[in-house]
Amino acid sequence: MDNKKLRKLSVECLWDGLILNDDIYNDSGEVILIPKGEAVIISDLENMLRFYGEEGTVMIHENTYLKLIADGYMPVGASGEEIERQTGYQKLHREIGRFFYNSDIELWMSKEYMEVLSQEIADKLVKSDPVAILECMNLPRPMNEQLQRHSLNVAFLNGMQAMWLDMRPDRVKRFILAGLLHDIGKTVMLNNMARMHPVHSERLLKGQFDDEVRSAVRHHHERLNGKGYPDGIAGKEIGLCARVTAVSDVYDTMVAARGNKDSGMPFHILDMFYEGEVEGLDRKLVLGFIKKMHSTYKDKQVIMSNGGQGTIRYIPFNDAEHPIVQQGAKIRQTNDKWFCKAAFVSRICEQQE
Repeated sequence: MDNKKLRKLSVECLWDGLILNDDIYNDSGEVILIPKGEAVIISDLENMLRFYGEEGTVMIHENTYLKLIADGYMPVGASGEEIERQTGYQKLHREIGRFFYNSDIELWMSKEYMEVLSQEIADKLVKSDPVAILECMNLPRPMNEQLQRHSLNVAFLNGMQAMWLDMRPDRVKRFILAGLLHDIGKTVMLNNMARMHPVHSERLLKGQFDDEVRSAVRHHHERLNGKGYPDGIAGKEIGLCARVTAVSDVYDTMVAARGNKDSGMPFHILDMFYEGEVEGLDRKLVLGFIKKMHSTYKDKQVIMSNGGQGTIRYIPFNDAEHPIVQQGAKIRQTNDKWFCKAAFVSRICEQQE
């Protein structure tokens, strides 16, 4: 058996009566626990795992894994949690949560700690399928995790943009740091002082990070037209890292604002960017962001709203919400009734967690 073709899966992603076309193995991939075509009985499966001194996870073939995590009948949240676990996103957002809500302020501002965290995120960007990371961003966010998830998402998006701009690895890490820290002031502020959070965020850094990071943290809500805050600066007065962080911050905020109402992929947000619905962002960066997002999703397999599987062949630059999708021999443009619901993640991470 070629274990490279097996994927680890949480037992929580299976359910009684499920019948797969491939065998289910124990966690080491050495023993068949449930042969293909035989119905899953969770209690029996858990007993067999305990017999082998294992608990919680099994191994299944990669193709079956990909189909299973996209299955609309999977228990609510299980497929999303599995993608988060496999990418390492789950571990990272929990670690950031402990960092944000730790009463030891000095730990918050540990440059050494944050450097390690930003390097870990940079490594994920190199090793992971970017679509897997974007799928994690598209998942519903519990109220008590919104700040930590937003900070992680902005860090990832900043890193992506820095890589798209061909920056050196050390500067990519700097942009990631800015994303991680851009909203840190919100952890010590009242809601009625929200517009002052960039100032408080910068003050919390206490000069431990370089000028580019601190400037981005203070100025990510500034706008090129001078209508931003807290300082009302404009144009070239706003540094590149701050302008990149602004794009990342706005994109992720718009994704989060969809809540659970929109079951499709957030391509319409790229259309909103194209139409300039958010004033004052760096237009060159915005257009580059749209172009790179399109190329990231091009030729990716997706689950359609009717449950079928397709492949994105083309995304119109001015109409990202309606990409051209191929199903079998047919190629046609999506619409409001037949749309892309979720992406298949072909390569979650070269080194699993």
